[in-house]
Amino acid sequence: MNMMLFAVLSLFACASAFGVYAQEINYSEYDRLTRKYVDERGLVNYNGLKSELGALKTFIDQISAVSPQSHPQQFKDSGEQLRYWMTAYNAWVMYIAASEYPSKSSLWNFLGLFRNRDIKLGGKQMKLGDLEHKIIRAGYKDPRIHFYINCGASGCPALGRGVIPQLKTSDALDQSARRFINDTKNVKYDAADKRLYLSKIFDWFEDDFLNYLKEKNGSQTPHIAQYILLYLDGPSHEALQKTPLNEIRVSYLSYDKSLNEQ
Repeated sequence: MNMMLFAVLSLFACASAFGVYAQEINYSEYDRLTRKYVDERGLVNYNGLKSELGALKTFIDQISAVSPQSHPQQFKDSGEQLRYWMTAYNAWVMYIAASEYPSKSSLWNFLGLFRNRDIKLGGKQMKLGDLEHKIIRAGYKDPRIHFYINCGASGCPALGRGVIPQLKTSDALDQSARRFINDTKNVKYDAADKRLYLSKIFDWFEDDFLNYLKEKNGSQTPHIAQYILLYLDGPSHEALQKTPLNEIRVSYLSYDKSLNEQ
């Protein structure tokens, strides 16, 4: 009987060691905190969030222990994996910024760098840049992610309130793309001048958008305006659509690196 008990205990110990029984991610605190401290513009009340830093740390501790790499069995599909990675990115950025607030250079130093900040996900140490470029961009090749992940700067996409609902990752990405592209702070078309003004995001990650168009349309020489037209609404869409691609001139708007605080 003692041998049987020993065998059962050993089995549980081994399972625990390999993370089989690791607790699933609970997004409720992240959902509550972003609904409370992020406004409709996507700006953060960092002073208020700092007062509940312990609650945010509870969520950070969860994602530090479990990820799709360390516990793939907890994530139903690639959409749920991406939901985790993007939420983790935004949560870590918020945590770093709130932890060091009222410093406003906690993410963007005088060189404009933030990607070298250390984070931990699924028991693995990495940089914010690793998460963005090696996992999210390289792993999922979906340019819509550039409208959801938030780097803590005012020029970034608006930070979302609440968590992406389960199995709704693609819907959330579509909403983020439409919100970003229909904000004249990020995209403007001057029909008279045939000039398309774009956020620097479209410059920095141009290959992501053009490669998507190549795969979607089979075009070897896609134009960034074709991507904009996928989400642009109203009169600007009509005017841009009527303009021959070879006549459209592209200019990039200045990027605001100030902290995205209320």
